[in-house]
Amino acid sequence: MANLYIKAGFKEGKSYLMDSYVSVPFRITNVGQVKDDGSLYMMLGSTSPGLLDSDNHEIEINVEENSRFQLQTQSYQRLYNMKKGSSQTTKVNLAPNSFFCYVPHPVVPQESSIFRNRTVINLDKDCELILGEVVTCGRKKSENIYPNKKISGEIFKFTYFQNVTEIYFNDLLVLKDKIILEPKVHSVNTVIQLEEYTHQATFIYMNTKSSHGACELVEEVLEIIKNEKNISFGISEMDTNGFVLRVLGNGGEQLFNCFQQIRDFLWDRKEDSVSSNKDKACAF
Repeated sequence: MANLYIKAGFKEGKSYLMDSYVSVPFRITNVGQVKDDGSLYMMLGSTSPGLLDSDNHEIEINVEENSRFQLQTQSYQRLYNMKKGSSQTTKVNLAPNSFFCYVPHPVVPQESSIFRNRTVINLDKDCELILGEVVTCGRKKSENIYPNKKISGEIFKFTYFQNVTEIYFNDLLVLKDKIILEPKVHSVNTVIQLEEYTHQATFIYMNTKSSHGACELVEEVLEIIKNEKNISFGISEMDTNGFVLRVLGNGGEQLFNCFQQIRDFLWDRKEDSVSSNKDKACAF
């Protein structure tokens, strides 16, 4: 069992690391020294090459009132050959008027890996949330790792991948997203799965400050993503103020870079930069 605990606080106009605890293999580093926006930036790293069989990670993050916390990752998360499987549980609590952002590097489920992930996020009033995930097909270009062997690539050779995301606002479930990929049992190339693509990505934005504004943000996001090549995507507005973007593609780096652009736009924008026309109908 590996544990990570982070508490972001707010004092004298700035967010800061109020409390933390890490156990092997986790490590965290402050990476926001060059930014002067009053936010806390931390990078999550690991002394392990990835998740091994029977690994279980428990992560808890508390974002205190008025604080802005962006958690980044150091590298791709690799899931290795397994018999029993591994798991990760992440719990995030946002106090009033706080902002949490987490868009990690892609997950790489290698051959025979078994992984179950669950993320539960609780939002209070006047909060913002940015959450992203990119799931790859495995070591797609593994022939480059073993140049002397005839390996065509490790594509969809993992055993089981599950990701469940639950988001609550005032203790009411407002979004539940569940992804299950079991390529040895069900084809991933069907219409309701990946449709011949090899990578799947999900981006979630939610704002409990207002019941308006998501339509205008969606239009900006579409401007960012429209020039990406060889992808398919869909975007849906939530009943609460926010949206879910799903993207299918063939490259983890491409999808991750695209999500970083969307993240930076949403993170850096000012509230008054969004159109004040709150009755505007969405065009999607």
